[in-house]
Amino acid sequence: MNENDLTNVPPPIAPETDVIPSLPTSRPKPFIWWLRKIFACNPFYLVSAALLLFGCYRISIDASLLNLESARLVFSFTSVQIYELLLVLTAIFLARRQCWYDSTLLVGLENLLVFVPFILISHTSLTDTQMTQMMCAVGVLAALARFGGLKKYFPELNFPIGLLVAGCAFLAANVALPLAYRHFAETKFGVHMDYGPAYVMNECAWLLILPAVAATAFFLPQTNRGGNLLPQHRWLPIGIFSLWLVVTGMHLYALDYVYDYYLRSDLFAPLAWVLAWTLFLRVPAKSLRLKYALTVPAALTPLLAATPVGAKYFLALAALNLVAYGAVGLLDRGNRLARHLCFFALLMFVAGLPVGWMHLLAPGITHLDLVAGGLAAYVIFWTAWLRNAKLAIFGAITFGITIASIFNQHAGVGYWAFQGGLVFLLLHSLRWHGGENREAEAFRTLTALVWVIQSFIWVNSENSSFWMPFIPGLVVLAAYVIYRLRHRLWDVPAVPVAAMLVIMSGPTSIAVDGIRTAPVGLLAVIGSFLLLGLGTITALTRHLWHRHDHVEVDPSSRQRGGE
Repeated sequence: MNENDLTNVPPPIAPETDVIPSLPTSRPKPFIWWLRKIFACNPFYLVSAALLLFGCYRISIDASLLNLESARLVFSFTSVQIYELLLVLTAIFLARRQCWYDSTLLVGLENLLVFVPFILISHTSLTDTQMTQMMCAVGVLAALARFGGLKKYFPELNFPIGLLVAGCAFLAANVALPLAYRHFAETKFGVHMDYGPAYVMNECAWLLILPAVAATAFFLPQTNRGGNLLPQHRWLPIGIFSLWLVVTGMHLYALDYVYDYYLRSDLFAPLAWVLAWTLFLRVPAKSLRLKYALTVPAALTPLLAATPVGAKYFLALAALNLVAYGAVGLLDRGNRLARHLCFFALLMFVAGLPVGWMHLLAPGITHLDLVAGGLAAYVIFWTAWLRNAKLAIFGAITFGITIASIFNQHAGVGYWAFQGGLVFLLLHSLRWHGGENREAEAFRTLTALVWVIQSFIWVNSENSSFWMPFIPGLVVLAAYVIYRLRHRLWDVPAVPVAAMLVIMSGPTSIAVDGIRTAPVGLLAVIGSFLLLGLGTITALTRHLWHRHDHVEVDPSSRQRGGE
């Protein structure tokens, strides 16, 4: 073997170099790419539906096409019905060819336009009652035939029985609305009226009929199984339901416009309340944040009715929220936010009470006073319930402000408010863990010292009597004894010591005033007796607090001393 043969020697390792791979640069998409994306969405169907609605609108106001208004409306009504029939037939045809996106898009357009003919009927009802009834019948039969065809010949479509029930309710409402408005229009005189049978009917349509049909969302399956195909998706039923609700709302708005009714924000409050609670009850909350987020909107819906005309609606919705949140808090112990919102609903209910009812409770009281008092009670209760020392400071401030607001006409109310805040803070400190938090222990001691100093200042003020600090001091001392007897733990000496000093602040001030005016000789005699007593006590207790230092003596030295 040749020792110099280097054929099997591996090549030398090249030193590593920091080579940064070049990142791919994002190039702008060409125009043809965007064009393909747009055409893939098939915008022709959407533009076709928009042109149909625009054409019907132009025909209804164009007198040169047809002389009679009824003829123009019949033409528009027939055009929409034929167009919807073509939508359904085309959707079924495309579904048989497995064009799922386009067929689903056509189904959506059909559900968007299904109630449009009844909006046209609302215009017809101003001219001919018999034609109105005939067009309603034709519209109902045509709608039932179209949906029956979709259900039978489009089996892949996610169209459950619950959605059909909701669709029947929407169909009945859209048929009844133009007939009812036409009937009550004969008793209506004037515009934007706020009384009479026609006004009551319009109020019922917004406050009862529309929320009632929106509540049919409870018939929709909550956990509807979906498939891989687009028309089988789980969101399709709720999407169709949303289209029906929007078009029905537009129909009602059109009726208000035709018959000159004034549209107010409080009319939407019941509908918003129903939708908020439906969203909370029907949408499965997979996280705690989503659960709390779905709980809040219903509490805000009465604010839509916060108008002079909608005061009674505000009160009714607040009462319903009070009952609903109370039920949720009892049935779902894990939803702590519901209990807080129950109190919020109570405050809104109190704020909506008539002024005459409040004056029966307390003459001169206002809604603002009741709401402010309720908020103060809410803050005080929860800060007292929780063990957080930082929240206790906020609760003490709130408690002091509440006392100052209630007794603002009394002399010396500032001292009472300051005492109330300090007493609240010291009582709350009994539940703190001083051993675990030395800062809280130091803060408790500082609060007790401030309380004692303020009590001595208070008892020497002009608007005070010697017995006034006795009340808060006795409250704190009694609460301390009861709390410690229950828990069998006698710590936190700063609280009872401060309470006893506050109790003695009044007698101490009287004693000091007496000493100032007493003769010096009498004080000396009294002092001698006191010092004699103190000396006796010192002698009797010396063995408890003083010990002598014993010096050890060497035993050998003791023996030598004995010898």
